[in-house]
Amino acid sequence: MRAALVKYSGRRIGNHRAVWFESTFESTLERYYNTGDICVYDSTLRLLNYTSGTEVNIDEPVSEEAVARIKASCDFILLRGSNYIHEEMDWGHFLAWIEALDMPVLCIGVGAQAEQERPIILPTEHRRVWQAIADRTPSIGVRGAFSAETLHRNGIHNVEIVGCPSVFRGLDRDLKLRHAPDGPKRVTFSLRREIGSTYAVDPVAFAATQKRIIAKLDLVSDLYLSCHGEPEEKAFFFRAPRHMEAARAKLVAEGWFDETTGQTLNRLYESRLYYVGAPGDYDVYAPQFDAALGYRVHAVLPAVAVGVPGVLFSYDTRSRELAETFDLPIFSPEAFERQTLAQALAPARFDRFQALFPERYDRMKAFIEKNGVKTRM
Repeated sequence: MRAALVKYSGRRIGNHRAVWFESTFESTLERYYNTGDICVYDSTLRLLNYTSGTEVNIDEPVSEEAVARIKASCDFILLRGSNYIHEEMDWGHFLAWIEALDMPVLCIGVGAQAEQERPIILPTEHRRVWQAIADRTPSIGVRGAFSAETLHRNGIHNVEIVGCPSVFRGLDRDLKLRHAPDGPKRVTFSLRREIGSTYAVDPVAFAATQKRIIAKLDLVSDLYLSCHGEPEEKAFFFRAPRHMEAARAKLVAEGWFDETTGQTLNRLYESRLYYVGAPGDYDVYAPQFDAALGYRVHAVLPAVAVGVPGVLFSYDTRSRELAETFDLPIFSPEAFERQTLAQALAPARFDRFQALFPERYDRMKAFIEKNGVKTRM
Protein backbone atom coordinates (compact mmCIF):
# COMPACT_ATOMS: atom_id res chain seq x y z
CA MET A 1 0.00 0.00 0.00
CA ARG A 2 1.20 3.49 -0.88
CA ALA A 3 0.38 6.42 1.38
CA ALA A 4 -0.50 10.04 0.69
CA LEU A 5 0.77 11.71 3.88
CA VAL A 6 -1.14 14.75 5.12
CA LYS A 7 -0.46 16.85 8.24
CA TYR A 8 2.99 15.26 8.22
CA SER A 9 5.23 16.53 10.98
CA GLY A 10 8.90 16.46 10.09
CA ARG A 11 10.76 14.51 7.45
CA ARG A 12 10.89 10.77 7.07
CA ILE A 13 14.02 8.65 7.31
CA GLY A 14 13.02 5.63 5.30
CA ASN A 15 9.39 4.67 5.75
CA HIS A 16 9.28 4.16 9.50
CA ARG A 17 11.10 7.01 11.24
CA ALA A 18 10.58 10.76 11.42
CA VAL A 19 12.71 13.66 12.59
CA TRP A 20 12.21 17.41 12.39
CA PHE A 21 12.41 19.16 9.04
CA GLU A 22 15.95 19.87 7.90
CA SER A 23 17.01 23.18 9.43
CA THR A 24 20.05 25.16 10.50
CA PHE A 25 21.35 24.99 14.04
CA GLU A 26 20.28 28.62 14.46
CA SER A 27 16.72 27.71 13.55
CA THR A 28 16.72 24.68 15.84
CA LEU A 29 17.99 26.77 18.71
CA GLU A 30 15.77 29.81 18.28
CA ARG A 31 12.42 28.49 17.08
CA TYR A 32 9.73 26.54 18.87
CA TYR A 33 8.34 23.38 17.40
CA ASN A 34 6.24 20.73 19.08
CA THR A 35 8.15 17.47 19.36
CA GLY A 36 4.93 15.75 20.42
CA ASP A 37 3.63 16.04 16.87
CA ILE A 38 6.83 14.43 15.57
CA CYS A 39 6.46 11.59 18.08
CA VAL A 40 2.92 10.78 16.94
CA TYR A 41 4.00 10.93 13.30
CA ASP A 42 7.04 8.74 13.94
CA SER A 43 4.96 6.26 15.98
CA THR A 44 2.32 6.03 13.25
CA LEU A 45 4.94 5.34 10.59
CA ARG A 46 6.45 2.62 12.78
CA LEU A 47 3.12 0.80 12.99
CA LEU A 48 2.35 0.78 9.26
CA ASN A 49 3.83 -1.61 6.72
CA TYR A 50 3.40 0.66 3.70
CA THR A 51 5.64 0.59 0.65
CA SER A 52 6.05 4.28 -0.19
CA GLY A 53 4.82 7.69 0.86
CA THR A 54 4.09 11.00 -0.85
CA GLU A 55 3.72 14.20 1.19
CA VAL A 56 0.64 16.27 0.33
CA ASN A 57 0.58 19.87 1.53
CA ILE A 58 -3.09 20.54 2.23
CA ASP A 59 -2.36 24.22 2.83
CA GLU A 60 -1.90 24.55 -0.93
CA PRO A 61 -4.88 24.59 -3.31
CA VAL A 62 -5.74 21.48 -5.29
CA SER A 63 -4.38 21.26 -8.82
CA GLU A 64 -5.30 18.77 -11.53
CA GLU A 65 -1.65 17.93 -12.10
CA ALA A 66 -1.03 17.15 -8.42
CA VAL A 67 -4.21 15.08 -8.12
CA ALA A 68 -3.26 12.98 -11.15
CA ARG A 69 0.26 12.43 -9.80
CA ILE A 70 -0.91 11.44 -6.30
CA LYS A 71 -3.67 9.16 -7.56
CA ALA A 72 -1.11 7.38 -9.73
CA SER A 73 1.34 6.89 -6.86
CA CYS A 74 -0.85 6.44 -3.76
CA ASP A 75 -3.59 4.10 -2.55
CA PHE A 76 -4.82 5.82 0.62
CA ILE A 77 -4.58 9.06 2.60
CA LEU A 78 -2.89 8.88 6.01
CA LEU A 79 -3.91 11.51 8.56
CA ARG A 80 -1.66 11.25 11.61
CA GLY A 81 -3.20 11.63 15.04
CA SER A 82 -3.35 15.05 16.67
CA ASN A 83 -5.71 17.51 18.39
CA TYR A 84 -7.82 18.20 15.32
CA ILE A 85 -11.29 18.21 16.85
CA HIS A 86 -11.87 21.72 18.17
CA GLU A 87 -13.50 24.95 17.07
CA GLU A 88 -10.34 26.76 15.90
CA MET A 89 -8.82 24.02 13.73
CA ASP A 90 -7.44 25.24 10.39
CA TRP A 91 -7.95 22.55 7.75
CA GLY A 92 -6.54 24.57 4.86
CA HIS A 93 -7.74 22.98 1.60
CA PHE A 94 -8.07 19.46 3.04
CA LEU A 95 -11.75 19.05 2.15
CA ALA A 96 -11.03 19.85 -1.49
CA TRP A 97 -8.11 17.41 -1.49
CA ILE A 98 -10.24 14.62 0.00
CA GLU A 99 -12.96 15.12 -2.58
CA ALA A 100 -10.53 15.42 -5.50
CA LEU A 101 -8.45 12.36 -4.55
CA ASP A 102 -11.46 10.29 -3.40
CA MET A 103 -9.29 7.68 -1.70
CA PRO A 104 -9.69 5.73 1.55
CA VAL A 105 -8.61 7.80 4.57
CA LEU A 106 -6.81 6.23 7.53
CA CYS A 107 -6.96 8.24 10.79
CA ILE A 108 -5.14 6.85 13.84
CA GLY A 109 -5.61 8.42 17.27
CA VAL A 110 -7.20 11.75 16.38
CA GLY A 111 -8.60 13.67 19.32
CA ALA A 112 -10.72 16.48 20.65
CA GLN A 113 -8.92 19.27 22.52
CA ALA A 114 -10.31 21.53 25.22
CA GLU A 115 -9.25 22.83 28.62
CA GLN A 116 -12.00 20.72 30.24
CA GLU A 117 -14.64 18.28 29.11
CA ARG A 118 -17.42 20.31 27.55
CA PRO A 119 -19.61 20.06 24.47
CA ILE A 120 -17.63 21.03 21.37
CA ILE A 121 -19.84 22.12 18.50
CA LEU A 122 -17.77 22.25 15.34
CA PRO A 123 -18.30 24.86 12.62
CA THR A 124 -20.14 23.59 9.54
CA GLU A 125 -16.97 23.53 7.44
CA HIS A 126 -15.24 21.33 10.04
CA ARG A 127 -18.16 18.90 10.10
CA ARG A 128 -17.95 18.66 6.32
CA VAL A 129 -14.29 17.62 6.62
CA TRP A 130 -15.09 14.90 9.14
CA GLN A 131 -18.06 13.70 7.11
CA ALA A 132 -15.85 13.43 4.01
CA ILE A 133 -13.36 11.38 6.03
CA ALA A 134 -16.12 9.22 7.52
CA ASP A 135 -17.47 8.48 4.05
CA ARG A 136 -14.07 7.06 3.06
CA THR A 137 -13.18 4.85 6.01
CA PRO A 138 -14.72 1.91 7.86
CA SER A 139 -14.10 3.86 11.08
CA ILE A 140 -12.17 6.86 12.37
CA GLY A 141 -9.66 5.89 15.05
CA VAL A 142 -9.95 8.26 18.01
CA ARG A 143 -7.84 8.32 21.14
CA GLY A 144 -10.63 8.05 23.70
CA ALA A 145 -14.23 8.43 24.82
CA PHE A 146 -14.32 12.23 24.89
CA SER A 147 -13.16 12.41 21.25
CA ALA A 148 -15.66 9.73 20.22
CA GLU A 149 -18.49 11.55 21.99
CA THR A 150 -17.48 14.84 20.38
CA LEU A 151 -17.61 13.38 16.87
CA HIS A 152 -20.94 11.69 17.67
CA ARG A 153 -22.30 15.04 18.86
CA ASN A 154 -21.29 16.50 15.50
CA GLY A 155 -22.98 13.79 13.44
CA ILE A 156 -20.01 11.44 12.81
CA HIS A 157 -20.80 7.96 14.07
CA ASN A 158 -18.37 5.47 12.54
CA VAL A 159 -15.69 5.94 15.18
CA GLU A 160 -13.54 3.51 17.13
CA ILE A 161 -11.45 4.11 20.25
CA VAL A 162 -7.89 2.93 19.58
CA GLY A 163 -5.78 5.21 21.78
CA CYS A 164 -2.53 6.77 20.64
CA PRO A 165 0.04 5.02 18.42
CA SER A 166 2.86 6.32 20.67
CA VAL A 167 2.05 3.65 23.29
CA PHE A 168 2.59 0.92 20.70
CA ARG A 169 5.73 2.36 19.07
CA GLY A 170 7.88 -0.39 20.62
CA LEU A 171 6.00 -2.96 18.47
CA ASP A 172 5.97 -5.29 21.49
CA ARG A 173 2.67 -7.00 22.25
CA ASP A 174 4.24 -8.57 25.36
CA LEU A 175 5.46 -5.27 26.80
CA LYS A 176 6.31 -5.48 30.51
CA LEU A 177 6.85 -2.41 32.65
CA ARG A 178 10.04 -2.48 34.75
CA HIS A 179 9.33 -1.40 38.33
CA ALA A 180 12.27 -0.51 40.57
CA PRO A 181 12.24 -2.98 43.53
CA ASP A 182 12.41 -0.27 46.21
CA GLY A 183 10.40 2.36 44.37
CA PRO A 184 11.55 4.90 41.78
CA LYS A 185 14.81 6.73 42.47
CA ARG A 186 15.95 8.18 39.13
CA VAL A 187 13.09 10.14 37.57
CA THR A 188 12.60 12.17 34.40
CA PHE A 189 10.10 15.02 34.42
CA SER A 190 8.86 16.59 31.17
CA LEU A 191 8.41 20.36 31.19
CA ARG A 192 5.63 22.26 29.52
CA ARG A 193 5.83 26.04 29.54
CA GLU A 194 3.98 26.32 26.21
CA ILE A 195 0.45 26.68 27.49
CA GLY A 196 -2.79 28.28 26.39
CA SER A 197 -6.47 28.38 27.21
CA THR A 198 -7.10 25.09 25.38
CA TYR A 199 -4.71 23.28 27.73
CA ALA A 200 -5.57 24.71 31.14
CA VAL A 201 -8.37 26.67 32.77
CA ASP A 202 -5.82 28.77 34.67
CA PRO A 203 -2.41 28.99 32.89
CA VAL A 204 -0.84 30.97 35.78
CA ALA A 205 -1.78 28.32 38.34
CA PHE A 206 -0.66 25.64 35.88
CA ALA A 207 2.87 27.08 35.77
CA ALA A 208 3.11 27.65 39.54
CA THR A 209 1.98 24.13 40.34
CA GLN A 210 4.41 22.60 37.84
CA LYS A 211 7.35 24.47 39.36
CA ARG A 212 6.35 23.44 42.88
CA ILE A 213 6.17 19.76 41.89
CA ILE A 214 9.61 19.92 40.24
CA ALA A 215 11.11 21.45 43.38
CA LYS A 216 9.58 18.74 45.58
CA LEU A 217 10.74 15.94 43.26
CA ASP A 218 14.24 17.38 43.38
CA LEU A 219 14.24 16.79 47.14
CA VAL A 220 13.17 13.14 47.01
CA SER A 221 14.64 11.73 43.77
CA ASP A 222 17.55 11.77 41.38
CA LEU A 223 15.71 14.16 39.08
CA TYR A 224 16.30 15.06 35.44
CA LEU A 225 14.19 17.33 33.25
CA SER A 226 13.27 16.97 29.58
CA CYS A 227 12.21 19.82 27.31
CA HIS A 228 10.22 19.44 24.12
CA GLY A 229 10.57 22.46 21.89
CA GLU A 230 10.74 25.75 23.79
CA PRO A 231 13.73 27.87 22.64
CA GLU A 232 14.75 28.99 26.15
CA GLU A 233 15.22 25.42 27.33
CA LYS A 234 17.11 24.54 24.15
CA ALA A 235 19.51 27.42 24.87
CA PHE A 236 20.42 25.77 28.18
CA PHE A 237 20.71 22.29 26.68
CA PHE A 238 23.05 23.40 23.90
CA ARG A 239 24.95 25.65 26.35
CA ALA A 240 25.01 28.57 23.93
CA PRO A 241 26.31 31.37 26.19
CA ARG A 242 24.55 34.38 24.63
CA HIS A 243 21.32 32.46 24.14
CA MET A 244 21.48 31.17 27.73
CA GLU A 245 21.91 34.71 29.03
CA ALA A 246 18.90 35.93 27.03
CA ALA A 247 16.85 32.86 27.98
CA ARG A 248 17.60 33.28 31.69
CA ALA A 249 16.58 36.95 31.54
CA LYS A 250 13.32 36.06 29.82
CA LEU A 251 12.53 33.26 32.28
CA VAL A 252 13.12 35.63 35.18
CA ALA A 253 11.02 38.38 33.58
CA GLU A 254 8.14 35.96 32.93
CA GLY A 255 8.26 34.60 36.49
CA TRP A 256 9.36 31.06 35.62
CA PHE A 257 12.60 31.57 37.51
CA ASP A 258 10.96 33.14 40.58
CA GLU A 259 12.12 33.79 44.14
CA THR A 260 10.66 30.52 45.43
CA THR A 261 11.80 27.84 42.98
CA GLY A 262 13.94 29.80 40.55
CA GLN A 263 17.27 28.79 42.07
CA THR A 264 16.38 25.11 41.92
CA LEU A 265 15.12 25.37 38.36
CA ASN A 266 18.19 27.26 37.22
CA ARG A 267 20.47 24.58 38.69
CA LEU A 268 18.50 21.79 37.02
CA TYR A 269 18.47 23.66 33.72
CA GLU A 270 22.24 24.05 33.82
CA SER A 271 23.09 20.45 34.66
CA ARG A 272 20.11 18.10 34.25
CA LEU A 273 18.06 19.24 31.29
CA TYR A 274 17.68 17.00 28.23
CA TYR A 275 16.29 18.17 24.90
CA VAL A 276 14.27 15.61 22.96
CA GLY A 277 15.11 16.46 19.37
CA ALA A 278 13.77 13.28 17.75
CA PRO A 279 11.51 10.44 18.92
CA GLY A 280 14.27 7.88 18.42
CA ASP A 281 16.48 9.87 20.81
CA TYR A 282 13.86 9.55 23.54
CA ASP A 283 13.78 5.77 23.06
CA VAL A 284 17.42 5.79 24.22
CA TYR A 285 16.95 8.42 26.95
CA ALA A 286 13.81 7.08 28.69
CA PRO A 287 14.99 3.54 29.62
CA GLN A 288 17.68 5.05 31.88
CA PHE A 289 14.99 6.03 34.40
CA ASP A 290 12.79 4.30 36.95
CA ALA A 291 9.81 6.51 36.10
CA ALA A 292 8.62 9.19 33.70
CA LEU A 293 6.17 11.88 34.69
CA GLY A 294 5.41 15.46 33.86
CA TYR A 295 3.27 17.68 31.66
CA ARG A 296 4.14 16.30 28.23
CA VAL A 297 1.88 13.43 27.18
CA HIS A 298 4.38 12.51 24.49
CA ALA A 299 7.14 12.15 27.01
CA VAL A 300 5.14 9.83 29.29
CA LEU A 301 3.60 7.59 26.61
CA PRO A 302 6.85 6.88 24.69
CA ALA A 303 8.52 6.05 28.02
CA VAL A 304 5.76 3.56 28.77
CA ALA A 305 6.26 2.10 25.28
CA VAL A 306 9.83 1.13 26.23
CA GLY A 307 8.85 -0.33 29.61
CA VAL A 308 9.23 2.67 31.94
CA PRO A 309 6.30 3.28 34.34
CA GLY A 310 4.71 6.63 33.53
CA VAL A 311 2.30 8.92 35.38
CA LEU A 312 0.15 11.58 33.74
CA PHE A 313 -1.09 14.83 35.25
CA SER A 314 -4.71 15.81 34.81
CA TYR A 315 -4.56 19.25 33.23
CA ASP A 316 -6.52 18.96 29.97
CA THR A 317 -8.92 16.62 28.21
CA ARG A 318 -6.14 14.91 26.27
CA SER A 319 -4.19 13.72 29.31
CA ARG A 320 -7.34 12.51 31.07
CA GLU A 321 -8.65 10.80 27.96
CA LEU A 322 -5.46 8.87 27.26
CA ALA A 323 -5.07 7.83 30.90
CA GLU A 324 -8.63 6.49 30.79
CA THR A 325 -8.13 4.72 27.47
CA PHE A 326 -4.99 2.91 28.63
CA ASP A 327 -5.67 2.69 32.39
CA LEU A 328 -2.53 4.62 33.26
CA PRO A 329 -2.24 6.44 36.60
CA ILE A 330 -3.28 10.07 36.44
CA PHE A 331 -3.38 12.61 39.23
CA SER A 332 -4.40 16.16 39.77
CA PRO A 333 -1.32 18.05 40.96
CA GLU A 334 -2.92 18.37 44.40
CA ALA A 335 -3.54 14.61 44.67
CA PHE A 336 0.00 13.84 43.51
CA GLU A 337 1.49 16.11 46.17
CA ARG A 338 -0.45 14.37 48.96
CA GLN A 339 1.46 11.11 48.50
CA THR A 340 4.99 9.84 48.20
CA LEU A 341 6.62 9.15 44.85
CA ALA A 342 6.62 5.42 45.63
CA GLN A 343 2.89 5.52 46.37
CA ALA A 344 2.10 7.39 43.15
CA LEU A 345 4.05 4.84 41.10
CA ALA A 346 3.13 1.70 43.04
CA PRO A 347 3.18 -1.32 40.68
CA ALA A 348 -0.45 -2.13 41.55
CA ARG A 349 -1.54 1.11 39.90
CA PHE A 350 -0.39 -0.33 36.57
CA ASP A 351 -2.10 -3.73 36.90
CA ARG A 352 -4.98 -2.93 34.53
CA PHE A 353 -2.69 -1.31 31.99
CA GLN A 354 -0.45 -4.39 32.04
CA ALA A 355 -3.29 -6.91 31.92
CA LEU A 356 -5.13 -5.22 29.05
CA PHE A 357 -2.15 -4.10 26.96
CA PRO A 358 -2.09 -7.18 24.64
CA GLU A 359 -5.82 -6.77 23.95
CA ARG A 360 -5.39 -3.07 23.16
CA TYR A 361 -2.36 -3.83 20.99
CA ASP A 362 -4.46 -6.33 19.04
CA ARG A 363 -7.28 -3.80 18.72
CA MET A 364 -4.97 -1.23 17.14
CA LYS A 365 -3.56 -3.84 14.77
CA ALA A 366 -7.05 -5.00 13.76
CA PHE A 367 -8.21 -1.41 13.26
CA ILE A 368 -5.39 -0.64 10.82
CA GLU A 369 -5.94 -3.89 8.92
CA LYS A 370 -9.68 -3.19 8.75
CA ASN A 371 -8.73 -0.03 6.89
CA GLY A 372 -6.92 -2.15 4.31
CA VAL A 373 -3.35 -1.37 5.41
CA LYS A 374 -0.79 -3.93 6.58
CA THR A 375 1.02 -3.39 9.88
CA ARG A 376 4.41 -4.11 11.41
CA MET A 377 2.73 -4.99 14.72
